[in-house]
Amino acid sequence: MPRIRIDYGQHPAQFGHLYTPIGVDGPVPVVMVIHGGYWSADFHLNLATTLASELARRGVAAWNVEYRRVGAGGGWAETSVDIEAALVATSTLLPEASPVALDTADVRIVGHSAGAQLAVWVAGQRDCAVRPTRVVSQAGALDLASRAATRSGGAALTALFGVSYADDPQLYRDASPLHRVPTGVPTVCIHGVEDIQVPAAASRVYVDAARCAGDRAAFWEVPAEGHNAFLDRTTRSWELTLRAVLDQDPWSMP
Repeated sequence: MPRIRIDYGQHPAQFGHLYTPIGVDGPVPVVMVIHGGYWSADFHLNLATTLASELARRGVAAWNVEYRRVGAGGGWAETSVDIEAALVATSTLLPEASPVALDTADVRIVGHSAGAQLAVWVAGQRDCAVRPTRVVSQAGALDLASRAATRSGGAALTALFGVSYADDPQLYRDASPLHRVPTGVPTVCIHGVEDIQVPAAASRVYVDAARCAGDRAAFWEVPAEGHNAFLDRTTRSWELTLRAVLDQDPWSMP
C-alpha cells in the first residue's frame, strides 16, 4: 500500500506513516493507529504496520503514529502531548499530503496495550480540535492508577510518570481512562481471556464504568487468546479488531 511519512513535530519521534487505499476516490475515514510496548523506546510503530496496511487495503486511510516514549525523549507529559498532536494532524497535515480525499469528520482510533490507554485517554480530551467518532481498545491498560496502587504496574509506570503513585496519585488517575468517563466517544474494548500482561478485567471494568456514565461501550472477550494475539492476522482478536474499526455498527455483540 502507498505509504507517506508525515512529521507532526520537530522531534525525531514525532512522525507517522499514512497508508491510503488504492482505486478509491474518497473521501475515506481516517483510522489513527497507536502501537503499544510499555510506553518504551524499546518498541516502535512497526508493531502496527501490518494492521495499518490491512486497514488501507480495506478502504480507509490509516495513520500509524510514532510518539516520544520513555528513553526517546518521552515521559507522560511528552507522550500525551504527542498523541493529541498526532490526532489533530488528521485534520491539518494529513489532508494536504494524502493522494486520496479524507473524511476528517470521521476519525477513528485503535490502540494496543499501552497504545490503547493512549487511544482511550485522548478520546477523553474534550477540548481537542479533533473528536474521534469511535475508539477501539485492544488489550488496553485502562486503569493505571489501580495497577500502580497494587504494584502490578512495575517499573514501566514509574518510568512513564517519573514519580511514584504514592507521591502523586492524581497524576496516575488523570492518565487512566477509567477515571475519565464519560468520554462521549463510542468505544469497543477487545481482550483475550488468556492475557496475563493486562488481565481482561481491565477492559470489563472500564466498559461497565463507561456505560454507567452514559457512554456507548462494548466489551468483546476472546477465548483462548492472549495479549499479543492482536499482532497476528490469523487470530480471532485480529478479526474482531477489523470489525470494530470498520463495521457500520460494531457495538452489538460479535
